[in-house]
Amino acid sequence: MEPLSDDQSVRLIPLGGLGEFGLNAMVLEWSGHRLLVDAGVMFASAELPGVDSIVPDFAYLNDSPGTLHGILLTHGHEDHIGALSFALAAAPAPVYGSPLTLGFARERLRERHASADLRALRPGHAEELGPFRVHPIRVAHSVSDSLALAIETPVGVVLASGDFKIDANAPPEERTDVAALAEWGRRGVLALLSDSTNVEQRGSAGCEDDVVPAFEDVFERTRGRVLVSCFATSIPRMQRVSDVARRRGRRVSFVGRRIVDNTEVARDLGLLRIPESEVVPASYSAERDPGSLCLFVSGSQGEPLSALSMISLDEHRDVAVGPGDTVVLSSRVIPGNERVVSRLIGNLMRRGCDVVHPGTARVHVSGHGQRDDLLELLRLVQPKYLVPIHGEYRMLAQHARLAAEASLPADRVLLAEDGDVLALGAHGARKLARVAAGRVLLDRSGGEGIEDVVLRDRRHLSADGIVVPVVVLDKQTGRATQAPEIVTRGFVDAEGQSELLEEAGRFVVESIEKHSREERFDPSLTRERLRQELRRFFRKRTQRRPMVIPVVMEI
Repeated sequence: MEPLSDDQSVRLIPLGGLGEFGLNAMVLEWSGHRLLVDAGVMFASAELPGVDSIVPDFAYLNDSPGTLHGILLTHGHEDHIGALSFALAAAPAPVYGSPLTLGFARERLRERHASADLRALRPGHAEELGPFRVHPIRVAHSVSDSLALAIETPVGVVLASGDFKIDANAPPEERTDVAALAEWGRRGVLALLSDSTNVEQRGSAGCEDDVVPAFEDVFERTRGRVLVSCFATSIPRMQRVSDVARRRGRRVSFVGRRIVDNTEVARDLGLLRIPESEVVPASYSAERDPGSLCLFVSGSQGEPLSALSMISLDEHRDVAVGPGDTVVLSSRVIPGNERVVSRLIGNLMRRGCDVVHPGTARVHVSGHGQRDDLLELLRLVQPKYLVPIHGEYRMLAQHARLAAEASLPADRVLLAEDGDVLALGAHGARKLARVAAGRVLLDRSGGEGIEDVVLRDRRHLSADGIVVPVVVLDKQTGRATQAPEIVTRGFVDAEGQSELLEEAGRFVVESIEKHSREERFDPSLTRERLRQELRRFFRKRTQRRPMVIPVVMEI
């Protein structure tokens, strides 16, 4: 088959989101004209010491010729909007999304001292962006105002599902528009980009109303405060829980900067309907009858310094908990956070709280479609090609196998990873040469990316520790005036290994003595010699390689 030319094919270029949870960023390109679907962040694991978050490397948008006509946001979760400022820095363009998504995005941009031309997408109203025509479609998800996007290109329709589930029991404003999806199926879809997050779960995802009985039970038996911790974007969940709380005579409070900001946006848009008289500041918590309050608290993942973490340590300035109070963790644990969430639960129980979580009661349902939802979407859309997205590679591969149950041949499923270039057209599909699709590591400041050498040093320190020999030399003779002081952190117990450190001190003196007189009068050369020789000394004695940073002073 001859290669597809630029005007015969639409190209899909994932810069993130294929092979991991988060970093969602997909470039759609035709003949140099581009759209970017989502710009998400991923939160770092303990394997990356000192790294707070990770964003895609958007260099492709800046370094290769082409025009970016718009950035399309499917919904307001951090793994889809958290890297927006970095995408805009690489290629400024108008940003499109639903009103709630844009409200969340505006707050994230403000935090990074950035701004953008934000333009609302509304289901039933198409937007012309260069040679593309974008049709938003309402879908059910754990955050309100979520969208799938049917994108008409000159060579066919690409339909991006976003994060979705098919929930026929949801209220109309939260329900996936299956009629619109089926209509696109009848018109013809070249490629479906479909969420793979829950492909390993059988059946269908639950309904948000399924959590209500468990919360009614919590409020029925709790005499003290009820604290509910969920993702700060879970507006439908907060609406249902606050309705239950108010029926029980409780007022509502929001605790934590992110949850306060998000609920203000949702209330301004009428998507979170709680009367102003029923909302009280967190500072009222200590003054009111504990049984009259329901507090929504950020920090369900045990994030350090989050509101719930500080409460669990009895260090929050406004909220304290104790016997008679119940804390509900109404979210799934993000893979990798299991240990910190377990520690959070333990700390809350030390305060005397009852803790309810998805392992003990149905206080959470997923916003991602399970196998039946994924099959139903395939049967509605009937795409010529399926591109599984969103999830680890094993999930993408299982989604590819699932497609056979919807009668989609294996050669019509395109498995891709970050950086792959997929070219699709009426005459076929194929992978082209890869493009750079790296990651930028950020520390808590959120500034410039952490350099590889910095991350390497942090890993080194976390694994083997640091040794700082402090040496004082006589400026006249170049010899040590006293026994060196050996300071260690994360290497050995100074008391338990005093003999090793005393031996190291003697080794330093002997090493200096054997250096030539010229070397002893050059502190920088002495430092480098000591660094190399001490590293060999400790490696021989302990089979470890601590970072050695000599301090050499002359008097």
